[in-house]
Amino acid sequence: MYLALALIQAAVLWGLQHAIAAASWPATNPGVLSAFFLIFLFVPPVALVLWKHRRQGVLWKAVGGLAVFLALAGYFAFHDFPVPLNPADLDDIETVRFVGPLLLGWLLFLSLVHARVDDGSWHPPYPVLFRSFWGSLCTLAESLLFTGLFWILLFLWAALFDILGNPFFKNVFDDSRFAYPATTVVFAIATQIIGDNQRMVAAVVDQMLDLLKWLLPLAGIIVMAFTVAMAPKLPVLIGSGEKILNSAILLALVVVTILLINAAFRDGAIEPDYHPWLKQALRIIPALLTVVAATALYSLLIRTVELGLTPARFWGLITAGIACLFSAGYVYAALRSGPWFGGIAQINTLLAAALLLTFAASLTPLGDPLRWSVANQLQRAMTPASSENRDSALGFLRFEAGRQGRLALESIAAGDSASAREARAMLALTSRKKPERADPNATPERFDAWRRSLRTLPGTASIPDNLDAALRAEFMRSATTLDPGGNSSTPIMVFTDLNADGAADAVLIVGTRRGDPQITRDYRIFIAENADWRLASKGSFSRSN
Repeated sequence: MYLALALIQAAVLWGLQHAIAAASWPATNPGVLSAFFLIFLFVPPVALVLWKHRRQGVLWKAVGGLAVFLALAGYFAFHDFPVPLNPADLDDIETVRFVGPLLLGWLLFLSLVHARVDDGSWHPPYPVLFRSFWGSLCTLAESLLFTGLFWILLFLWAALFDILGNPFFKNVFDDSRFAYPATTVVFAIATQIIGDNQRMVAAVVDQMLDLLKWLLPLAGIIVMAFTVAMAPKLPVLIGSGEKILNSAILLALVVVTILLINAAFRDGAIEPDYHPWLKQALRIIPALLTVVAATALYSLLIRTVELGLTPARFWGLITAGIACLFSAGYVYAALRSGPWFGGIAQINTLLAAALLLTFAASLTPLGDPLRWSVANQLQRAMTPASSENRDSALGFLRFEAGRQGRLALESIAAGDSASAREARAMLALTSRKKPERADPNATPERFDAWRRSLRTLPGTASIPDNLDAALRAEFMRSATTLDPGGNSSTPIMVFTDLNADGAADAVLIVGTRRGDPQITRDYRIFIAENADWRLASKGSFSRSN
């Protein structure tokens, strides 16, 4: 029966890929397409990992609820993407910020359902939750490893025959009609092999945690040494109001140390076999972690106030906030009387539930971190504290916020303010390269005077309106170079076919003769493309008198 589920998953995924290639439904409705992808990527593995509990109705209710949530989340996240959807659209930043929290929330959901079907209660004891989380994670990891090794063998098989001049197996294995069912079926078989041998899973988890717990003393030394070294600098750094330290590194230290504390604590049934003095020394680590986590949170807050909210900073703030809560909770667990870190179970359960709700909320339109980021940056662009803040906000909307950001930028560009003019310039850019700023000496009157002095060669040539517009734009960027004043030579526009396409291009020769001897001048080359003109090159050149 589980093989039938794997084959259905393969058939649907292949059909979705075919629909994208053929630009047919559901690829013509990106929201529906995304909903199908999410359902058939994330729902079958839950059923396969928990297949031995398939006779429990609660499993299928949970699977159904997950499918409905994924369908709604996928539809609302991608329903207004360009049509027809193509693979390039799926590389958009919106996909990246969507998949990260989805994976983490999905793992927590799988662990919770696993604990429910094992224990029969939605409030199972902590040892059941602990075994469910690590057991689910281990089953998925081993199944993926098994599937990866399966494909390595197939690639080797195909390569061996290919070097003999027989590409038959290479062609078969490369065919998506084979690749999809082979992958899903092998993964499904792996989950059942692993699921039938829970003692093997438990042994792997025990061995891994036994190794990890011996890294906790080293992590404790790092935390102590770093906190002692950081403490004298904190007052000055906080008083400066600037970004303190790299928050990502600080949070990585906190997260890894919390993981190692849990590896040592495990399910709380047996205390780690550390020496008594070491167990007591490790109780101070959470208090130091709280300082590190709070420093990371403060640094992120300063950065967000300075540069605005982005999805990365949104998740950084969430991570730092949760890290502070974990660290503070572990201080309570470490200092209370009784078993070593005896309160971790309650802290982990509460904060895991909070994380699951946070991840779920972030996949809805209301909690979408990109939506919040766009709103914040839009406000910064419309009422900037400085031109640098405005440029930063507009750059985020243009290049880092996907479709939502471009729509917000277009709404700004529709106005008549300075922000609107900058927004229109930002929309015209095709790369993240910082645009050249206007020359402070450029004025419309100065351009008009310079333009009247411009000669053309041949003398009968006239300057088209669109070339005149390109000249004006370049003058506003480089007035000091194009019109240096003093004894500068008369600017000359030479029309000639530079690229042998049958249409005349324009070479602008400007500036003051300089150098020793004075034979150096500046130039600008404008290329005619489809009845339009663009600046193709600029620089200086030397010629004899």
